[in-house]
Amino acid sequence: MCGIAGVSLRSGKPADEFLGRLSRLLAHRGPDGEGVHRHRGSALVHRRLSILDLEGGAQPIPSEDGLSHIIANGEIYNYRRLQGEIRGWGVKLRTDSDSEVPLHFWRRFGMKFTRHLEGMYALAIQDDESEELILARDPVGIKPLYIAETGQGLAFASEAGALVKSGWIEAEVETDAWPSYFNKQYVEGPLTLFRGVRRVEPGEVLRIRRGEIVERRCYPLELSSATRMGEEEALAAFDRLVSDAVGSHLQSDVPYGAFLSGGIDSTCVVTRMAELAGEVRTYSIGFSSDTVSDERGQALRLARALNTSHQAVEFSEADFWELLPEMCRVMDDLVADYAILPTLKLAALAGEQVKVILSGEGGDEGFAGYPYYSLHEQGFLSRLRHGEWFRSTGNAHGFGSLFRDARIPDWRDGPRQARFGTRGLTRLQRFQARDLSDWLPDDLMLKVDRCLMAHGIEGRVPLLDRRLLEFAFALPDDLKIRGDQHKYLLRRWVADHQPQQEPWAPKKGFTVPIRPWLESRRVEIRDYLGGHPGLEDLLVPDAVNSWLDTPLDPRGAKLLFNILCYAVWHDLHVERTSPPEALLRPSRNAAGMEGG
Repeated sequence: MCGIAGVSLRSGKPADEFLGRLSRLLAHRGPDGEGVHRHRGSALVHRRLSILDLEGGAQPIPSEDGLSHIIANGEIYNYRRLQGEIRGWGVKLRTDSDSEVPLHFWRRFGMKFTRHLEGMYALAIQDDESEELILARDPVGIKPLYIAETGQGLAFASEAGALVKSGWIEAEVETDAWPSYFNKQYVEGPLTLFRGVRRVEPGEVLRIRRGEIVERRCYPLELSSATRMGEEEALAAFDRLVSDAVGSHLQSDVPYGAFLSGGIDSTCVVTRMAELAGEVRTYSIGFSSDTVSDERGQALRLARALNTSHQAVEFSEADFWELLPEMCRVMDDLVADYAILPTLKLAALAGEQVKVILSGEGGDEGFAGYPYYSLHEQGFLSRLRHGEWFRSTGNAHGFGSLFRDARIPDWRDGPRQARFGTRGLTRLQRFQARDLSDWLPDDLMLKVDRCLMAHGIEGRVPLLDRRLLEFAFALPDDLKIRGDQHKYLLRRWVADHQPQQEPWAPKKGFTVPIRPWLESRRVEIRDYLGGHPGLEDLLVPDAVNSWLDTPLDPRGAKLLFNILCYAVWHDLHVERTSPPEALLRPSRNAAGMEGG
């Protein structure tokens, strides 16, 4: 896990001052080392977080002839097998690092090289002879990568904010991203809230020559229609695949641990970790609240059963206000997912002890865990009422008087094509494909990346191993949802391995009690939003004041959180100021900690 950046100019030499700013802005992603390669108008910048080959894995890594160099963020989990293939070609590897492997496959297979890679990655290859730059991102979208094109050329980085704060591009808002952000809490697709900064999409490979994109290809997930597979056969296949996935994700020369919620997904991951690795550190977080569920008891029960070294921390209202500006700072590509706040606190604890964390993200998308997936089997009228794609209206629907821009409350998330083909898929699979296309990479994976990298931790998500994810997607519908049981196959596996975790109990989900916390400072929030420079072209002040003069309902609280996060983000990343202390001053209540 690292930070990467670089530039390809139309002419001239990249300025050392600009490269130095990029490196400093990404230092939190790689505090263990720094590397730069320059050639004419191109340059690669790397910040290293040492995980594998601690002594010899410094980047950029040159090819055998020194004409090509690679920098990479992430892990290639099948690198040992691929190293054997490379040696079979008569090529001498310079390092034992997994990050060197893609360089040799690119030199042999060209733009199709990523089809051989299994893992999570964002990488850049500079070929000095052809003066070409190659950028690539993994097909699931686990690792981030951003580009910004200007008259000077093209710059790229692991974080959108680095391209803005380095001075490569002006800090301006992309208003075309507003409808998606205020309705979905994240910006879908290639856009970001920074005008001129775009995401390299999952599975994309770009070829750039002297500052211009000359070729763009995409190698997405290979999702197939549902197979005919019996329950016992599927259970045995899952057991093999989850062992392979967790085992490959345990590759590390540094301490590692896991986030343990006590739910189905993290139970699967940590159970297999304990079997394969022996000693495991686990971390969980919860709330002392009557309005949301607290899974710390379930997590502690599993930790004791598996004899993990377990720590649990409580998230309080004081934490909410104290961490809100930190959340908006690290989420430069803004996502208003309130689960980010407790994740940041948990990452701070884990970062004192480990450099790698495994988590259970991806189980809901692959094995159909969300309640709205049940719409796939309901009748026409129910589907029409909920919307064919179950998200036909968003958070701002019904709040039209608040917004100057009519596109925001009138936003409709129609049946947009997913990033991969959906022909021949069941209705349930089309729902899943939609979430794999945007919700997973544009919200969940951004959350994992930014929260953990803010504390120098590599986040790994074994349930998103490509082979395991494609297997899960192709399961028959009734092995995903049976009756009122979502993620049926995962629950069946947990019932066999950890029955004390009550796998057939209803899904609780991870919810933060934002409504009472926002309600407690409704007046301060109203005063803060009034006259805010980032909201002048967005909100109608009188309508907002009237809205915030009355108690919040659940939908209103969610929309207010989106607006509040946007205002704080605008302060930090556009205005380069801090939000007012009176709004965000934490209370005197201290969060407690307990051991397990």
